[in-house]
Amino acid sequence: MTIRKPRVLATRHFPPDVEARLASSFDAVLNPEDRLYDGPALAAAAVGCDGIMCAAGDVLNAQTIAALPASVRIIATFSVGYEHVDVAAAAKRGIAVSNTPDVLTDATADITLLCLLGAARRAHEGATMLRTRNWVGWTPTQLMGVHVTGKRLGILGMGRIGQAVADRARAFRMQIHYSNRSRLPPELEKGAVFHANADDMLPHSDFLSIKRPCPSWPWARQGPQRRVEQASPRQRP
Repeated sequence: MTIRKPRVLATRHFPPDVEARLASSFDAVLNPEDRLYDGPALAAAAVGCDGIMCAAGDVLNAQTIAALPASVRIIATFSVGYEHVDVAAAAKRGIAVSNTPDVLTDATADITLLCLLGAARRAHEGATMLRTRNWVGWTPTQLMGVHVTGKRLGILGMGRIGQAVADRARAFRMQIHYSNRSRLPPELEKGAVFHANADDMLPHSDFLSIKRPCPSWPWARQGPQRRVEQASPRQRP
């Protein structure tokens, strides 16, 4: 007797290794053209499928989930975040939802330091001058940036990514300040200064990294740039 493999709809064109594993383990319905499904199209494509492998940007709101065929038992998102999936609506249908937690911590922390260094040293402006052939030679005041070494870094949201950013920033002898919903234990804090109120952290921050905006903080209602401007009269990089 032949055992039928579960059928899985892949909503996007995923990396080759991922699609190869899907095809090996499941009866995979792939999307080689990487066309974007709207809600009705996604529900129609899922007919006969046991699972859906989606990604950020897919429309899996309550309306779409309500229209999914009864055969669908799981929605697996190719992402850490799952805000594009209405988890409550899926639960009402008895559909499990899974994500990929902690796979992007190091990548996100690396990019944070890339952005921090690039902003401080005006890297984009320098690259633009070269690419547009507008660099005519060095001058003493050309693209003068600011030091990162020894400066104060404020981190709003000290979860896994925030802590990974702090670890990298310490290599530049940066002083770490952070605001979080709760204070970290000493072994995770590693000498960082805790601020229970995010606004109180701003005057102690030469650089600011926002890692977890929370509805309970005013940041969600008022733009971070304006909050920074109000915190100190001096210019910030």
